[in-house]
Amino acid sequence: MLHEVRTSSDAIGLTGLLAMHGRRARRVSVPGSAAVEGFRWAFRDRWTQTWWPQGVSVGEHEGIPLAMVSWYAQPRHGRSMGSRLSILDLRDAVRPRYHHVLLVAPRRDGPAIAFDAVRVHAGGIAWAGDRIFVAATFGGIREFRLSDIVRVPSRGPLPRPTDPFGHRFLLPQFASYEPSATKHDDRMRYSFVSVESASADATSQAEPADGGDELRLIVGEYGTSDKPRLGRMRLGDDGAVIDEIHVPGIAGMQGAVVHDGRWLVSAGRGDESGGDLWVGTPGAMARRQGVLPPGPEDLAVWPERDQLWCVTEFPGKRWVFAMDLERWASSDG
Repeated sequence: MLHEVRTSSDAIGLTGLLAMHGRRARRVSVPGSAAVEGFRWAFRDRWTQTWWPQGVSVGEHEGIPLAMVSWYAQPRHGRSMGSRLSILDLRDAVRPRYHHVLLVAPRRDGPAIAFDAVRVHAGGIAWAGDRIFVAATFGGIREFRLSDIVRVPSRGPLPRPTDPFGHRFLLPQFASYEPSATKHDDRMRYSFVSVESASADATSQAEPADGGDELRLIVGEYGTSDKPRLGRMRLGDDGAVIDEIHVPGIAGMQGAVVHDGRWLVSAGRGDESGGDLWVGTPGAMARRQGVLPPGPEDLAVWPERDQLWCVTEFPGKRWVFAMDLERWASSDG
C-alpha cells in the first residue's frame, strides 16, 4: 500500500498540478536530422537506471502547452515502483517545468481508499481531453483521468511525501480495457497507443470529447521479428474493439500514429545507432533510416503545431523532441 486518502482536498487535478513549482528541463539540440526542437530532463532523470521513458502525448490544457511522457521502473532489489507520468509545462520554451505523477490502482482498505503501484510497461500513451490511456502490454489499455491527480499529504515539518517511492503526486486508475479483435484470433500485445489524428483545420471523428463519444485509437506491438501488428481500435460506451489489423513487416516498432490517413512508425536500432521513421500505408511503408536519435520510443501528433513528437529512452541520451509533421508525413520525406 502506498497511501490512504483522508480528505477530498487531496485531489488537485491537472490545473492544480500546473500551479506548483516543478523540476526544470532544458532546451537543447537533439541528434537526428528529423529533430527541430527538443528538451532534456534534469540530471537525475537523465541518468537514472531505474526509470525509463516510453510513451509521449502532446496538446494543451486551458491554453497551456504540455507534453506528457510515461516511464516504467526496472525492478530493484525485488521491488518494482510501477509506472509514472511526467507532465511538462512548455510555457517556458527554454527551461520548461515538469512534475512526476505516479500511476496507482485504488482499492478499499477499511474506511479509506488505498493505492497500489500500477506495474505496466507504459510503452505508449494517448491523451484525449481529461483522459489518458496507457498501453499495458498483455493487460490491454488502462485509463486515467487527469482531474483525479492527488497530492500526497506531508508529515512532519518538511514537505516530504509519505509514500515509499518518493512521489508527491498520484494518479488513480479509472478503468481498464481488454479489447476484442473482430478480424484476428491472436491475443494482441499493447506496446504503444495513440489517438488517430487529422489536420488542425479538418474535422475528424478521431477528435474525442470527454464522456461517451467514440474514440479512435492506434495500437501496436513491439517485437524483434517482422511479425508484430498495428491496429485501429474503437473505444466507446460498449467497450473497446479492434476492427482493423495490419502486419507492416517492421521489426522493433516502438510507436505509431495515423495522421490524415497516413501512418508514421518509429523503430529503434539500439543505443548507438539512430532510429528509423517509417512512413506510408501498412502495405507500402518507406523507411527513413537513422533520422531519429538512438532509442526512439512512442510517437504523438500535435496538429495545431504541425508537429510530430517523440521521446528516447537510454540513460544520457534522453530527449523529448519535435519534428516537422508536414515534411515527414509526405510521400517523399
